[in-house]
Amino acid sequence: MVVFCSGVDDGKLAMITVNKPEADRMEALFKAALPLEEGRVIYTKVPRGLIVSIDEQLFFDRGAIKIKQNSLPILDAIISVFQTLDTYCIIEDHSDKDGVGDSEYQSNWELTIARSSNIVMYFIRCGNISPDKVFGFGFGEFMPFKDNVSENGNMDNRIDFVFIDYEAKR
Repeated sequence: MVVFCSGVDDGKLAMITVNKPEADRMEALFKAALPLEEGRVIYTKVPRGLIVSIDEQLFFDRGAIKIKQNSLPILDAIISVFQTLDTYCIIEDHSDKDGVGDSEYQSNWELTIARSSNIVMYFIRCGNISPDKVFGFGFGEFMPFKDNVSENGNMDNRIDFVFIDYEAKR
């Protein structure tokens, strides 16, 4: 269930509650397909759909853009579920201020764009996902998890797989 707030009328805030059955169904499918230990994956239902947040360290070494070989089964499981859905996927990479390390990238923003692009290309090339169904963004350190979603705080370095739960056209 998602709660939307609409305009202020005479100092009162109107709330509209919307049930999100597709996001609930997607979450159940991903939980069954992704047997990751607690703290490495977080599911969040938001107005745009379901966000599957996974610890970035599972996919990349510090400062690197090459996807770790041992993370490919995780990506394959995500692709397997995604192929059953009639939706879009936005892949968002987030790193804390120390994410660049000794890499060739000048900023976390550049690093996260390259990483999300590599995951998108893996979806397209290895998962046969249509390029018009998946796209990536890099946010660097500008959308920390602990300040926005959770007190958990250890997921500032994460990959968000956002599965859209509304009709969208690209």
